[in-house]
Amino acid sequence: MNLVNEFIIGAPRADVWAGLTNPEVAVACMPGAELRALLGDQKFRASVTLKVGPVRLQFQGEGMLANLSPDQSYGELVAKGTDEKGRGGFKAEMKFTLAQESAAQTHVRVETVLSLTGNVAQYGRGVGIVKEIAGQLTSDFTRNLEAKVMALSLANLAPLTSDTSRAAGCSEAPAEAAGPSINVLGLFWRSLSRWLRSFFTSKA
Repeated sequence: MNLVNEFIIGAPRADVWAGLTNPEVAVACMPGAELRALLGDQKFRASVTLKVGPVRLQFQGEGMLANLSPDQSYGELVAKGTDEKGRGGFKAEMKFTLAQESAAQTHVRVETVLSLTGNVAQYGRGVGIVKEIAGQLTSDFTRNLEAKVMALSLANLAPLTSDTSRAAGCSEAPAEAAGPSINVLGLFWRSLSRWLRSFFTSKA
């Protein structure tokens, strides 16, 4: 499944780049995600919680940043995880590009190849719904990231390296800890409601 998301963040490219390439910042901005550990060599461990109706999916996985360009315009992120109860998993290969729109605005484009397995793949059968959900999550992530980069100085958003991993002192989080979950069912009904409104408006 191929997904493309584009958005504008009201901050200089250097600040946006620093936030996107620092898992401590980027993971915190994603709804339902929680950073578990920095592993060094631009790798990290995180968890993601999804709620599909009464079903709660808890993914444990790892991510790795790669091919970060010196001019802060291009990078890649590979993330994969499995549900802790063995109900499936995901793999996401993302390529992101940053372009300076103005002194205070940055255009971000993210191209994602997403693979789902097991029962998780059944939940994601409707490509349109998955794209709608991805769009909502991107919107939330964009708003959160913009707030972060505006609140923090560039010095506090240094890209992840083995040195900054050690300096951060991030240790393994307790297994029982869990961040806020993503309510997929709620996103589904919101997307369906928008589609119905647009359908009947076009027929009027």
